[in-house]
Amino acid sequence: MIEKIIVLGGKGGVGKSSISTATAVILSDLLPEKKILLMSFDMAHNLSDLLSKEIGNAITPITSNLWAIEPDANEYAEVYTQDLVNKMKTLTKQMPLIGRIPQIEEFIDTTFTTDSIPLALKNAMFFQKILDSEDVNSQDIQFDIIIADFPPTANMIALFEIPEDQVKVVLKYSLNFYNSIKDAMKNFSNMFRQILKPFDDGYENRKELGKEIFDMMVELEKRGERITELIHNVGSLRLVSIAEKPSFEEVKRARDLTKKYINLDAVHINMIIPKKHAKKCDFCGQISSVQQKYLQEIKNEFRNTKIWESDRLKEEPIGLDGLRNLAKEIYKGTSANEILNPTVI
Repeated sequence: MIEKIIVLGGKGGVGKSSISTATAVILSDLLPEKKILLMSFDMAHNLSDLLSKEIGNAITPITSNLWAIEPDANEYAEVYTQDLVNKMKTLTKQMPLIGRIPQIEEFIDTTFTTDSIPLALKNAMFFQKILDSEDVNSQDIQFDIIIADFPPTANMIALFEIPEDQVKVVLKYSLNFYNSIKDAMKNFSNMFRQILKPFDDGYENRKELGKEIFDMMVELEKRGERITELIHNVGSLRLVSIAEKPSFEEVKRARDLTKKYINLDAVHINMIIPKKHAKKCDFCGQISSVQQKYLQEIKNEFRNTKIWESDRLKEEPIGLDGLRNLAKEIYKGTSANEILNPTVI
């Protein structure tokens, strides 16, 4: 059973992926008995760069108890939606008139494909597959902790919304498809429908297919409910910001838009100019003064939330050792329990 789902979000370019990966590495060191999965849902995957190891679209071992994946949403959508797509195509082709017009059949085959499914829905399908208690034993690994590097706010919200309303999304998608069929047929008159009506002998087949599609929708709804409840119960949102106005505004929006889906447990303020360097360099000093202003504003805005501050490192946090150095800078000896369950002092 999954014990904790840590989601890191925030504006692009603030070090979100670095902090996600450093958090996964330090937890794997502190909790050798726990199995940890690091996932990237940002379109600009960079786990491979950070870990100095090719990750890609497969669950890849990093240490004895840490795995990582950069899922290809298209590939997983193909696997998990093909059955629904095929049934919808078959049902549509069996409708009176439509199945008897070769051009419409070709239109169905080229239009109703997994390629046309929204990216957010594809990502959500894979996210649910990993989180769902029935499917979590991927590659015979039962993960205890999942750390997810989410995309910037707008796409992050979509990942939270879709598990809750997935049936509505699929139904809307299917309705749009049917509307496309309707538009494609607008040049055909009611006369043809009347002529072909006596030849409609596929009612029972359509009825059975309709029931199968309905059952699939019910299962999607049940899975969505399970995932929503799981995220509510063990989900922990960590927002990453730098001490600048655009990033500050972004984390405020993210907090307000996600509060009904997941608990905000911490804010990371990243890439702060070290004070010793700010005193030695006029340029660094100017940047530091701006940072200190927004650092205080972030602290005031999130005063009831755990805040972790981390200075900009001289060397990039690349590889396990580099990521451990970043984790040391962020958490400064914090226990594994405090990382998993932050408290405000």
